[in-house]
Amino acid sequence: MKRTLALLWALLLLFPACLAEDADPWICLSCGQEAQGDRCACGELRGAWYCVDCGRKNLSDTCAKCGKGRDLSIVMQSRDPRPAAAWPYVRYLAASGDAAALFRLGQYYEKGIIVEKDPEQALHCFRTAGEMGHVPAWLYLGKIYDSGSMLVRDPALARDCYKHAADLGSAEAYWYLGSFYEEGTDEEQNYAIALDYYQKAADMGDADSLMSIAYFHLMGYGMDADQAKALDLYRAAAEAGSGLACDYLGYLYMTGTLVDQDMAQGLEWYKKAAELGNARSMYALGYAYQCGQGVEIDSAEAFRWYEKAALAGHETALQLWKAYQQR
Repeated sequence: MKRTLALLWALLLLFPACLAEDADPWICLSCGQEAQGDRCACGELRGAWYCVDCGRKNLSDTCAKCGKGRDLSIVMQSRDPRPAAAWPYVRYLAASGDAAALFRLGQYYEKGIIVEKDPEQALHCFRTAGEMGHVPAWLYLGKIYDSGSMLVRDPALARDCYKHAADLGSAEAYWYLGSFYEEGTDEEQNYAIALDYYQKAADMGDADSLMSIAYFHLMGYGMDADQAKALDLYRAAAEAGSGLACDYLGYLYMTGTLVDQDMAQGLEWYKKAAELGNARSMYALGYAYQCGQGVEIDSAEAFRWYEKAALAGHETALQLWKAYQQR
């Protein structure tokens, strides 16, 4: 019942004019607009769709040329990374009650893509998708309330959104809940509760959560400090695929912090982190080749790593990459 009411409310909000004037409106799969009768204002026939594989226009449920199913074709086209291309299919599926499409429609309204920017409509889409069981929508809402990016920051609402996502099995949500109690955001600081949430996330396979647990052991938050245990957990996180942990181990070995200095091992951890997309490690590798830290000085290799880091969003690497280009 809860899901049905949420969906009906979403449709009333998103398509009020159509529901008021015509009991059987439809969304055109050519332009994404509301339509009534047999033809859209753009001239397209009701029920017409274009096959994602061969491009043929069809009116039946199966492509007459390649046999692709209508529903599968629409879903695939709704996932097109190009907003304009995906728009008609996203709107069609959102009107049909598809949670993932409602979530993406919310992003259109949030950013003013194709439609006019409308924060209230965006938040409504996100919440409706979340009420339908879409975990990314709850996480996204939590981050919006946590950061105040669309409205006044509200940690209490952020925490509630993360709780919804956690109840649906999100390890990432458990990590966010842990951070609330670690930092004392909206709740009294409580290391025991924070550690419990981090452990739940780690037990669900979230490698980065092991980083948080390791930090608790290192700093002695709610327990006796244990450097050896912390290092074991950092290694476990790195081996489980945490780019942050690989980067941190690279730093520890390169600087001799907590461990005996071993630049060769430090560079190996940096490379593993870089392979996992960690921009800071890419920058660190560029710096190592520029300055000869554990390797022979190699300007070409330094430039290559700075370029990778710059493309991954590292601002200092971008400036160095530009400087190298001007040589």
